Parts: sequence; C-alpha cells; structure tokens
Amino acid sequence: MVLDDTLREIYSRQIMMKEIGEAGQQALLNASVLVVGCGGLGAPALLYLTAMGVGHIGLCDGDVVSLSNLNRQLLFSPDDLGKSKSVMAERRILELNPNLKTTVYDRLLDKELAESIITNYDIMLDCLDNFETRFILNDACVAAQKPFVHAGISEFCGQFMTVTPGTGPCLRCLFPDGRKEKEPKKPFGVIGPTPGIIGTLQSLEAMKYLLGLPVSNDGLVVYDGLNMSLEKVTITPSPGCMCTK
Repeated sequence: MVLDDTLREIYSRQIMMKEIGEAGQQALLNASVLVVGCGGLGAPALLYLTAMGVGHIGLCDGDVVSLSNLNRQLLFSPDDLGKSKSVMAERRILELNPNLKTTVYDRLLDKELAESIITNYDIMLDCLDNFETRFILNDACVAAQKPFVHAGISEFCGQFMTVTPGTGPCLRCLFPDGRKEKEPKKPFGVIGPTPGIIGTLQSLEAMKYLLGLPVSNDGLVVYDGLNMSLEKVTITPSPGCMCTK
C-alpha cells in the first residue's frame, strides 16, 4: 500500500510525530501483524492496529461469540452470538479500513499452524487466555527468531512483555519448569477496561517495534487498575533457555 494524499490525511496526526513521519507511516503500511486471540485483548489491539495503518493483519481464533464476551469484547454485538470470532472481527476491522489486507485462521492455534504461519508476519500478539497455547506461540516464535507481545489479564490487573528472541527473556524464562502449561483453563472475573488497556498497550508495543523504537523486552510490565499503578519487573533470561541460543 502506497502512502498517497488520502492516506496522508488519514494518518496526518501520526505523520507529524518525529518518531513516525512519512517514512514511518509507510513502514506501518508495509508491515504485517498476527493477532492470536480475537477476544478481550485482541479486540482493542485489532482496532488500534487497523486505525494506525498496519497494512496486513492476521486473525487467529477458533472460538465463537458468546453472551459472556459482550462486556469487554467490543468488536462484537448480540447479533454475532454463535458466530466465528475471527470472521466477525475481520468484518469489523475491514469496515474501519477497507484497504486493509487480512488473513483469517478460523481455528485454535496449535504447533503445526504456529510453525507454518508466523514466518509470514513481522510480529505476533499473544492475546490468548491459556498458558498451553501461549507456550506454543512462544516456542514457535523463539525457534523462528520472531518477536511477539505477550499479555494476560484478570479482574482489575494485567501484564505485558515484548519478547525479542536473542535479546531478552521469553515466557520460558518466566516459567522455566512449564508448570503453568498444564494447568486447566478456568473462568476468571474481568472488568472490560482491563483488557482494553492492556490490548491497546500491546498494539503500541507492536507499533514501536515496527518503527525501530524501544520496546519493553527486559521484563514484565504489571498494571493494577484498582491502585492505578504501572510497574516493571525486570527479568533476566534464564541460562540455557531456548531464547538465549
């Protein structure tokens, strides 16, 4: 996609920023981002990635829309109940930007799919809700030396970290024994703005990476909505971890 006069007007408030400019905006138009999970975290991330002008977005989610999603997954409406999240999310973001290139993977991420698609994207977003699939994404990205932005939320709290293999820790450094990988998925409470805030920060991290700006790849950023705090916990890559090789 070429930065023409229409696109210059659409993205004028971004282009006027010294960190972006016309060259940066063209870089975003040329970029590709894979969003794994189109729910609470994925919805705001998808909206802002689309609005900032990322040229190609992949959407991966095998779930369908349910009533309990509607308090926080703002891409969906009651008319979407029982329909594919990835398909309906694609429809919404194309309404926002009809020129956007999209690729839909209407299925849950597994090892085979992860290894076959992540090389098609510049950066991945972990908008998942379980550790088993997070580790699948983590391991595939680390093996392919591809970056991804991890995030998780619960109730009023959230966390995120950008994983850049070879230059910072990965999820295996956070959980070196992999114990979380086998834990069963359990429902948890969540207020809508929490994934809205964290998913938006994921899109910001992706944008910064695509523009060559510093990202939070040296530790976990922890958000507490009750106390309105944002803190970073520095994490050192574990000796012998696959991400350091």
